[in-house]
Amino acid sequence: MWKWKDIEEKRARYLSKFKNFLVFDIETVPDEEMLFAVGDEEEIEKFNNEEFLKVPFHRIVAVSIMTIKNREIIQFFSVSSKDETALLNTFWEGFKKAHTFVSTKENKRAIHSFPVLISINGKDFDIPVINARSLKHINNITDRKFISIFLDSFDRYENDYPNYTYRYSSYHIDIPVDFFGKKMSLKNLCYLSQIPVKTEGDGKEVKEYFQKEDLERISRYCLEDVKATAKLFAYINDFFLFKAYNFPSIEEIDSIQGEIKVI
Repeated sequence: MWKWKDIEEKRARYLSKFKNFLVFDIETVPDEEMLFAVGDEEEIEKFNNEEFLKVPFHRIVAVSIMTIKNREIIQFFSVSSKDETALLNTFWEGFKKAHTFVSTKENKRAIHSFPVLISINGKDFDIPVINARSLKHINNITDRKFISIFLDSFDRYENDYPNYTYRYSSYHIDIPVDFFGKKMSLKNLCYLSQIPVKTEGDGKEVKEYFQKEDLERISRYCLEDVKATAKLFAYINDFFLFKAYNFPSIEEIDSIQGEIKVI
């Protein structure tokens, strides 16, 4: 007969390796140049009707990141720019900083802890967009090694290393899909959890903000999404998972003010 204490102990042993977290979000606008160069009639019609486009036709205009190590929030910022390469470098540099490195005799820079990504619908959108757009700008990505680490799939069952590209990877928690089995909006999940969200515009207005060169507003909007995502995960961790993950509380996250950048 199973015992709750046994489950708690097994869960604790399994989750003890997850010490680092990278909560992230991106904002995009249509890549009109690519769309009219290689898009088919159906995709162009979607664009004209302001419908959602396929992954490759999204251009990144903002990236927001919150990095957590051993419950401590070590960085929280949002960047918006017309320079997509700069934004991709921001994401990959953030992914790099979310790792913990230790020195050993055999390897002077051995990886000790890999980050767990936390997102809202990031498995089907944010990460595919980041990877696709990195392909476009690969010659100007400053540290391609971490793209390689992200794409590594040699440890299929994640015994020692992450398999980020595996849909059921333990190193990417896509909150709606992994906890509820369906795509859901951040706004809806936050409402159910009594978490305030979205005071700065709306995702559908990002294109308009970008056309008006209101990049600071896009950056602020993206920052709010990441903070709400982190608070949502903290809420789920506290009340659904009995604090199984070594993650900050909602109060700790709420007390942090992120940095808004335009480059």
